[in-house]
Amino acid sequence: MNRIKKKFFLIAYYGLFCHLPDSKYPLGNIFNFLRVRTLNQLGSIGSNTKIQSNVYIGDGTKIVIGKECQINENVKMDNIIIGDFVMVARNCTFLSKTHNHDDINVPMIKQGSSFFKKTVIEKDVWIGLNCTIMPGIIIRQGSIIGAGAVLTKDTEPYGIYGGIPAVLIKKRNGVLDDD
Repeated sequence: MNRIKKKFFLIAYYGLFCHLPDSKYPLGNIFNFLRVRTLNQLGSIGSNTKIQSNVYIGDGTKIVIGKECQINENVKMDNIIIGDFVMVARNCTFLSKTHNHDDINVPMIKQGSSFFKKTVIEKDVWIGLNCTIMPGIIIRQGSIIGAGAVLTKDTEPYGIYGGIPAVLIKKRNGVLDDD
């Protein structure tokens, strides 16, 4: 996509469409359609996906969101691939870079930033309220990330995680983790 077209859609999204009311309000399905249609110009959004108001998608880095997902209010994401049937609660943050800090003789602010590989969320995942997902994490199929968790490592399939940093609490089949 050329830069001018990309900037146009970013301006349209951040200037208007991301601020429209959520899909649960009157005319909400129209507002969701406008948000998804605009974001589809910057990435790929699957069918029947709902993206609520004030979702931040970074500086226009291509995003991929699968079908029948629910991305709630005030979510911040960048450099991410989201599978089908994923639920993301309000106020979650998906980080994509960090500040360099190796040289103690140079102020950290002058050392620049490091970009990581994409964060990947496989299908059928539920991410609770106010979670923070560190850069480059893979959240495996069927995982649940409890409210307020800070996820610093990849998850196991069908694991339930919680805490700071998030740890495996149990598997979704009800068996406690013995490791």
